Amino acid sequence: MTTHSVPSNYVGVWSRSKLRRGNGPWDFTTRVFWLQTPFWHADIRIPADRPDFSGVRSLAECSQKQLNALLMQEAFCGTTTVEDDVCRWSRQIDYRLRDTDDFGQMMFNGNDVEEIGIETDYYELWHKLPDSIGRSFALQRDDLHGEQRRSFLCVAGDYFIYSRNRSMCTSPAVRIRRKIQTECAGRQELEAFLDYESSLGKIKDGVGTIQMSTLPWREGQVAFDLNVIAEEIKAAQLSNNAARCWVLIAGSGEFAIENAQAA
Repeated sequence: MTTHSVPSNYVGVWSRSKLRRGNGPWDFTTRVFWLQTPFWHADIRIPADRPDFSGVRSLAECSQKQLNALLMQEAFCGTTTVEDDVCRWSRQIDYRLRDTDDFGQMMFNGNDVEEIGIETDYYELWHKLPDSIGRSFALQRDDLHGEQRRSFLCVAGDYFIYSRNRSMCTSPAVRIRRKIQTECAGRQELEAFLDYESSLGKIKDGVGTIQMSTLPWREGQVAFDLNVIAEEIKAAQLSNNAARCWVLIAGSGEFAIENAQAA
């Protein structure tokens, strides 16, 4: 039976060690992390051969080679449902704008899980990170650009993935993706399409610091302070105005606005 809360053994951060599609070569090098809360998930995938971005501070400062490398990344965020041994990830925002279903058969062995394709032939091996066990939750916020540029903050144990959608609506983004596939997208179109952030990091004393990001210049920066977020939520509740404020996603764990530093 499908539920709105995944089984507890799913919750945490999973690092992928290998992937194989059909009879293709094994992928042992792509850096892949899947963070799962009780209902919401976030995922980031960065090729190991991404070039150096030292000195680059924005998409506008990237060379064409660097922009092309960023196109090879993957990231998405959304809801997760489990029925028997089948897990389905429904993407609410997606770096690649995938238009096919994402689900697989899951075979757990302690803190390892094998994911096996059902409609397509693939195999992935995942390992749960020990310090990702603990309190888990997901928050959502609409920014100044409105609902389209929605942000999500997923937390599991000491880890987080912050996901922020591009500001353009889906239809123009799909049109640009098609132009990218035919190598006829202009520079401004590339920058607009790539303006999507997925950042993985760790939390210490309530402060989240980015370790890996689809926007490389964000690495090493502070992403948020849970204590500040808690104060903002309390202020919004008192004023009865949640506009552009973080809110807890129903069914995705618990975020206590008191003692946020313990998160």
